[in-house]
Amino acid sequence: MLTGCGQEEAEPIPAVGTTFAETPVDPGDEETTSPAITSEVAEVEFEDQSGAGDVVTVARVVAPVDGFVAVTVDDGDDDEDAPLLGYTAVPAGEATDVSVVLSPPLAQDTELEATLYGDTDEDGLLDRSLDQRTPDSDGDDFVSEDAEYVVQ
Repeated sequence: MLTGCGQEEAEPIPAVGTTFAETPVDPGDEETTSPAITSEVAEVEFEDQSGAGDVVTVARVVAPVDGFVAVTVDDGDDDEDAPLLGYTAVPAGEATDVSVVLSPPLAQDTELEATLYGDTDEDGLLDRSLDQRTPDSDGDDFVSEDAEYVVQ
């Protein structure tokens, strides 16, 4: 509606999915996070399983942005030094029964960890030195889950 034509100025109506801020956002605010690492809805469900040792299935992945599920040997540490066995790209949103090919295949029973990464550099390839692990909702850990894999 035009103002100045005898009409009162109407409140703006946001488009679907749009909100108007009541106060300006301070870019120096400590609680501001990048969309690439937002994780309020991020989740990985990885269950114990068995098989030939060449493929694992991650039961459910909820990713806030396009990224990857990476499977490593669970070494008990919260670092990125664990050997990468395989990864699969996942789109933003929810995915179920996500298969990850393991290379090399497992030769013995192994504790594994599935970790969610954002495609930080947007190249479609996992690079653990560039792509960021998705933080959990508390921000004090990363979105991951471990599972026992029994080789048959």
